[in-house]
Order: sequence, then C-alpha cells, then structure tokens
Amino acid sequence: MSYSDDGNIPDFITLSKIPVNFQQKLETDLLEPVVFNQGSALQDGFARWTLQNKGFLHSHSKIFISVQANASVNSGYFNPATGVGQLVKKAVLKVGNKTINEISSWDALHAVKSSLIKNENNVEREMYTTGRFMNNAFDYAVGSNQATKYGLDNGYEYSRADELSVPDWAEMDGDFPDQSPTYSIDISDLFPFLKVNSLALYMYKEPINIELHFYPTQGYRIQIDGNDDTGKEALIRRQDLKFCADYIYYGEADEMARFADANKEMNFSFVDYRLVETTITDDSIGSGIIRNLGMANRVVPRIITLLSAGAAGETDILTHANSVAPSLDGDGVSGGIKYNVRYNDRYEYTTDVDNTARLFSIFTDSEGVPFLTRSQYSTEKDTITTKEFQGRAQNAELAGSFFYLCSKLTGGRVGQRGLELHISGGYTDGIIDTMRNYCEYLRVGRLIDGYFEVFNA
Repeated sequence: MSYSDDGNIPDFITLSKIPVNFQQKLETDLLEPVVFNQGSALQDGFARWTLQNKGFLHSHSKIFISVQANASVNSGYFNPATGVGQLVKKAVLKVGNKTINEISSWDALHAVKSSLIKNENNVEREMYTTGRFMNNAFDYAVGSNQATKYGLDNGYEYSRADELSVPDWAEMDGDFPDQSPTYSIDISDLFPFLKVNSLALYMYKEPINIELHFYPTQGYRIQIDGNDDTGKEALIRRQDLKFCADYIYYGEADEMARFADANKEMNFSFVDYRLVETTITDDSIGSGIIRNLGMANRVVPRIITLLSAGAAGETDILTHANSVAPSLDGDGVSGGIKYNVRYNDRYEYTTDVDNTARLFSIFTDSEGVPFLTRSQYSTEKDTITTKEFQGRAQNAELAGSFFYLCSKLTGGRVGQRGLELHISGGYTDGIIDTMRNYCEYLRVGRLIDGYFEVFNA
C-alpha cells in the first residue's frame, strides 16, 4: 500500500500497524437489517445491512442471531463444528455495486477454518459466543483410571444413561422461544478482506452493504434431539437479528481528516474464495474423478476440498457441513484414496498422495494445525466413544467426518487450462453425494477519491 510518510499520520488501514498508544474513541451502533426475508421450507432467507459512512469499522464487529424452534422441538442446538454459522449459506460484502467478497456454502468453509481453533477455546469461549463447542475429553471406564475412548465435552457430565446433552441455556425449546440463546458471527470470519484490512467508512462515497443468505427454514437451521419431530421449521428471530457495528475514531484533532487527504488513492490486497460444487457418487469417485476447477490466469494460493454427505441434515450432529473419509479396508485403513492437483502442465505432487497421514500433514502446511483426532479425520483407530450426544451415537456421527483436503499451491499464476483436481477413493456406504472445492485467489481493491474498484490480481 502507499500511504503518507508523515510520521504524525499512522497507517490506520492495515490492522497490524496501528500504534497501540494512539488515542482511540469507540462508538457502537446496533443496526437493524434494511431488508429481511425469513425464507420458507424451500426458499432461502436473506438479510442486508447498510453501514453508516463514519469512522473506521472494527473488523471484529458482529452480527447477532437467534433462532426460534418449532413448538414440537424441545432440544434444538447448533452444529458443534460451526455453531450459529450453520445458518449462513452465502456471505457477500459490497461497496456500491462492486463485490469485494462473495463466498457460497460459507458454513462448510467455516467448518474447516473452525477446526483450527483450540479445543479449550471452543468450550471456554466459543460455546457462549458463537455456539461452537467441538471439544474432546477422555471417556474413562467405570471404576477405572484408564480411558480407551474419548467423546465430546461441553463442560457437562454424562448422565447415568451415558448420554451427553447441550446445556439448558443453549437449548432451543419451541415452547419457550424467548429463551432461545443469541449468538454472534464475527464479520472478519464472514469476509477475508476484513482479516487484514480495516474499512475506513468515512472515506467512502458509496454505500457499503453486508448481505447474508440463510438456509431454508426446514431441515437446515438447527440440529434436533433424537426424540424430537423432524421436518419442522426453525425461524430466525427478527427482533434479535442485529449488526453490532463498532466504529473507531483515531486521534485528538484532525488526524483522520489529514489521513484521508494524504491518501486519496489506496490499494488493498486480499483473498476471496470461489466455490466449485460437483455432484458425485461412490462409483464415480471410486473410478477416479478429474475435475477442472477453472481459475485460469489467477493467482491461487490454496485449494480446499470437501467430500460431503449433502443429504445430512437436522438429524445428524454435524449437518451437511462435513467431509467424509473413505471407508476402511480389512486392515482398518482408509481405502483407496489418491489425491493430486495439476496445473501449468505439472502436478503439485510428484506422485498421487495416497496416505491419510500425509494428507493431514499437507492440510497442516496449508491452513495450520487442525485440532482433530485421527479417528475424526480418517476414521482410522476406533477411539471415539459409543456414548450418545443428544440421542445420537458419537462414533457413528463423528468418525471420519472431518476429512478436509487442503493444498498450498506453489506453481504461481494458473495458466489457460486452469486447475485440475485428480481424486479417487473407496467409498462403499452410499453416503457422499457432493464435492465442494474452494479456490482461494488473490484480489486487489483500489479506493480513489471515495470510490472503490476491485479486480483480480
């Protein structure tokens, strides 16, 4: 970026460079959506917020959401891997009529990013703020100090029937809609642009909009207990749907005005994610799939691939935001997986990767260390407890449901032929039906005299 060299005007845009000893004033507004559509059993919901052009928008401003369960549902809860984020089907950030970030199937990508959060942070903080509580604890045998299994841990004890439940305060009980918990989604989680940049709202002459598309009201928005009725609507509580916008003002005098005068033109670099979704079957992936992901002439640092059971819904602990590992062979090893990426007339890996431990290592190199166990990632090693969570067996629901495939690409800008994903695997349960590929690519934005333009790097 190009900014003034005046030492009295710090770089207020890049989050990592703002001086900690610089005077700040904070103003908070609770904004109502300017457009809200609840949706229906077959139609997506929608909400739009228009931001006020003042100050700097704090990148950890939040959207508050609460859901009201149907009267026949006594114990609704959110997917422990995504929390309240499971409601969001698509997230869009716009300046005027220009789109900065637009991410489809955002909840599934959010599940991948959420796996990087430490388990103790989930149960001690995220469970109360976002509804995520993917945390493990040892399952000790009765009368023994040894544990051969582990299971979910949300701070509650397992009952005498060896079942774990969500806390009373976290339940969505249709008979008491006013007691439904309200959670938040951080806007920097919704939009990668805000991970590294701050929005100087007072410098924009165009409206800035946040748009969220929600999943249909039936079968997607909450998870239900094994004893609850299926196929019932869950409604977003309009009175609790708000955008908590934190506006920051810097300096004691005219520092912000001088910053704007010194930076009539600013450049931003950031990433966005393009989703390529494909319908697959056990037979097709068993025979091997070569899928062209496009992205020609773009700089693509990473690819994230999920092989999902798209039919999973409210009766599953993890809903459809999952990624299923190949079935185990007779030796208890995930069978037949082969993975590679071809572009610019070369393969990213000299030979197809066919080892789940290597795939996990590649994931770590690309995204960071995921807080997942071997059984959760690849189904190998039968170490997840058979005890139930909300009436559903944990070993059946969680084993091999976090099989995230992520590659950090090293070949530079993608050529005319685009990216090719080469993948095969042995699936015998007839479960997977959807392959999601998120291509992370670089974009450049430019703010000139209050007007924003954006293009691919």
